[in-house]
Amino acid sequence: MAEKKGNHSEFTFLNNPSTESDELLCKIHQKEIVFFCRCHDRLLCMVCNRLDHAKCKGQIIEITVAAQKVKTSTAMAKLEQDISDLLQNIKEGLQIQKNNLLSLQEGEETIQKEVQNVLVRIYQQQESLLCELKTRNAKVKQTEQDLLQQESRICKLQKKVSTIKQSGTDTQIFIEMKLAEENAFREKNSFLEESNNIKYKIGFQVNPLFSLMEYTLGEIKLMSKLRSYSASSTQEAQIELPMAQDITKNVLKCEHTFNIHPSKHLMELYGCVILPNKHAVFIDSSNKRLVIHHENGAYLKDVPLIEKPFYITAVGMDEVAVSYSSRLISIINIKTKQSESKLRKYIENYSRGICYDEGKLYFVDHNVGIKEVSIDKEVVRKIQVDLAGMGNIAVYKNRIYYTADHNNKLYCCDTSGKQIWMISDERLKAKQNSAPIAVDNDGNIFVAGPDTGVVIMISYDGKHQKVLVDKTDAIRHPRGLFYDKQHKKLLLCYKKNGLAHLFRLQ
Repeated sequence: MAEKKGNHSEFTFLNNPSTESDELLCKIHQKEIVFFCRCHDRLLCMVCNRLDHAKCKGQIIEITVAAQKVKTSTAMAKLEQDISDLLQNIKEGLQIQKNNLLSLQEGEETIQKEVQNVLVRIYQQQESLLCELKTRNAKVKQTEQDLLQQESRICKLQKKVSTIKQSGTDTQIFIEMKLAEENAFREKNSFLEESNNIKYKIGFQVNPLFSLMEYTLGEIKLMSKLRSYSASSTQEAQIELPMAQDITKNVLKCEHTFNIHPSKHLMELYGCVILPNKHAVFIDSSNKRLVIHHENGAYLKDVPLIEKPFYITAVGMDEVAVSYSSRLISIINIKTKQSESKLRKYIENYSRGICYDEGKLYFVDHNVGIKEVSIDKEVVRKIQVDLAGMGNIAVYKNRIYYTADHNNKLYCCDTSGKQIWMISDERLKAKQNSAPIAVDNDGNIFVAGPDTGVVIMISYDGKHQKVLVDKTDAIRHPRGLFYDKQHKKLLLCYKKNGLAHLFRLQ
């Protein structure tokens, strides 16, 4: 049966392929279609017209009139385009599902392979440890036997000395004493030779990294998406604007305090990030190193650097980009400790603040402006900003936020450099450097006062503020600030004392 809308049925040539187009019949009254109602966009027979469209006078036209130039009409073109778009979407959907099936199959094979590799390594470690334990067990047993025999000999010597002392003559006692001295000396030397093997207690400790593996082996991501079917440009434009949120309800809860692993010189922490693998990476400028901790606080390792680093941003699962005071930016693989690329040729003066967004690296070229570089090292453009001494920057979609040295202002501009808004707050002013900033998933900004220790959250439009940490709670001189968008956590490190705090935003 045809689906009814109002008092009419949907009837088309496609539903009646055996019917000639000039003899289509109304599905309700089985009468020939002779009229078209422009008011209701309906095809009508004589009965439909008389019973249901008496009030549509002036809007009823003959079907032959309505059908004039139908082949070249915009309605026909739109119908053809809609059908074509829908068909294309279906084809794309089918292809994506085929690719997904292949990807899932490959994922299954990869998981099995990786788990097998891990198990092989674990079994190898198990065999190695068990073999070492067996060897040490044999040595301990042998040492135990030697000590028991020596104990027996010493007891006999002790008993002999006691007996001679009580019943022997002075000559006998003297001779036996000298012989006992020789025996005691030999036993003492024998014990001292073995003392290195017997004075330590043996224990076993599991590698702490095994206890840190609470994160998953991997995850399945949805990376492909069909283009929107019949989506308007207005809808697409609205995607660019975040929904208004009440930031006044946000609070920070301290989840963990880091005691950064010490080094040769007094630490100066200048920046921090959290990688997707839950590793927290800190810049220690004075010791020319990256310090890696797990986000639960456990120290993992250091990565030595060639120069003093000052700014850092995450650019991948295991990669960070680091800028130095010279004309140098390097992309470093934390896992291999290798510097994979250098961007020296794109820096005219010297590099400062740096951030990463949507496959592009943004950095401040001192007194030149902001440079935008694609991940394949091709310079896209220079963003001219009329402000000297820019330090820290953050990017959200088509907006750039930045602060400057000896300045108490936070600026927001578009990607052409045109200022959108600016706010001024004395709590953000610094005697040196500029206020560290970060941005969340909705374009709200976090900014820390370098001298006051205040952390403020500012709305996307710059109109609302919320103090998250005030100077009575914070340790002075916050220098690094990073927002983990995936887990809604804020990492804050302090310049001088080797401390950092991990907060959860609630």
